[in-house]
Amino acid sequence: MEEKILNSQEMLMKAVLANTSSATKISKVLAEHSEDKILKADEIILGLIYRLMTPMTEEEMIQSINEAESLLYQESSEEEEDSEEENIVDDTDDLSISKKIKCNTCNCEICMRCRVCLSNFNDYIPKDNLGDIFKNSILETCKIHNRIF
Repeated sequence: MEEKILNSQEMLMKAVLANTSSATKISKVLAEHSEDKILKADEIILGLIYRLMTPMTEEEMIQSINEAESLLYQESSEEEEDSEEENIVDDTDDLSISKKIKCNTCNCEICMRCRVCLSNFNDYIPKDNLGDIFKNSILETCKIHNRIF
């Protein structure tokens, strides 16, 4: 019984990690197609919304699950962590002021789909419990950080 629980937890962890990894790729595309080419909170939120509302293709799913497994089972080394260099942009603004989530104006398929997803997000009803969890976490995080749809 305990093994079944551990397997279920592992499968759930892989699903969440695969979904988040895929959403991050979408966020990166949005940033690359924006005017300033900087990955900011809006692109991250939009990537999560896109991934919630747009099912992965079979190929995307296999790739995302493989990446999730690789992340779960890799051994991290301090050398790898030290060698990564990040440019951090303070995107927090004044959190007491409500800010509307913005999407770029690119007309590629992904960017256009993000705009459609954003405009339909509030009315979207997820198809399963995991989708409900993702939607509620997006809503709660946006509420905390005064991001509005």
